[in-house]
Amino acid sequence: MLKRAYILLLTLLLLPCAPAQEAPVEDEPTIHDMPQWLIDFSNLTREEREAYLTTFNKAKQAYQRGEWVACYGYLADCEMIFNGNPNVWNLSASCLIEQKYFDEAAVQLEKVLRVMPNDSVAVMNQANLYLATERYAESIAVIDRLLLELPPDTPSELTDVLTYRKVLALVLLDKTMEAKKLVAHLNAFSDTPLYYYSQAAFYLAEDKKVEAARSLRSAGKIFAKSASLASYQRALELSRLAATDSPR
Repeated sequence: MLKRAYILLLTLLLLPCAPAQEAPVEDEPTIHDMPQWLIDFSNLTREEREAYLTTFNKAKQAYQRGEWVACYGYLADCEMIFNGNPNVWNLSASCLIEQKYFDEAAVQLEKVLRVMPNDSVAVMNQANLYLATERYAESIAVIDRLLLELPPDTPSELTDVLTYRKVLALVLLDKTMEAKKLVAHLNAFSDTPLYYYSQAAFYLAEDKKVEAARSLRSAGKIFAKSASLASYQRALELSRLAATDSPR
């Protein structure tokens, strides 16, 4: 099962407007439990560790604000101090995907998965990369794996944005009826942008751009304060469906 720390990391990546949260301390790891990169990091001087953590926190804050170039710059500064933290590579991959530098993002993900082959954040990045590069069946397989591994108390906001990525992939595979089954339990009164954004995807699949834009505007008005709204819009843009409007 995914640990709480990874749920918070996934929330940071998928709901970037949400308030920053620190992963709770569970059990203090012993030296035998620590990955090699963390042991190496602990051998830095105190000043180097403090500078590194300050810069990494700035990178996370820039990511939350959607400042991809600034975030990537801070991560490069981290690498200058210490080159070996797979969490930096993960966040680098996220920034590169958002900027549509897919080949470069794939290189970063390869590095992460060599060190942490089952890392949930890398898995989510992999699903996004597959979606962006039109490898839709592979994206669905990765999302299904992730959804199965999430604990029962995972926030619905998080599972909904994952489901939306699956909806998009299915639509782009011309499996719209299967995609509609995933959201058949939702309606205009449901407390999630998933309904409106799914409707927009279905309209776009039929080249009904006016109706799609109307659904996006409705989502923007109803869920203007939702932390997840930007994630839906970014996923739609990443999928290369030709949305004509953004939520306002």
